[in-house]
Amino acid sequence: MKTPTNTGPRFGTPASIDPKKLFRLPLPMQAEGVRLLFEMGQTIGEVQARIGLSANEIRQLIEIEARFRRGGDVNIVAEGV
Repeated sequence: MKTPTNTGPRFGTPASIDPKKLFRLPLPMQAEGVRLLFEMGQTIGEVQARIGLSANEIRQLIEIEARFRRGGDVNIVAEGV
């Protein structure tokens, strides 16, 4: 059996966050993507270079409080809904 060749960036690496796709997502998901870059050890300069925003725009984006939550992630019993 032939092993598939992975031509794209590996999952969980800074290269796996594509700015074109990132900015098509809802705002809370964009903010989470930028936070992930920092969690991966990227500096503000590296994040700027990767996503094409200024340092001020990045700070404003990561200050967004709303966390993204997929539908169906709610535990009805635990949350008393």
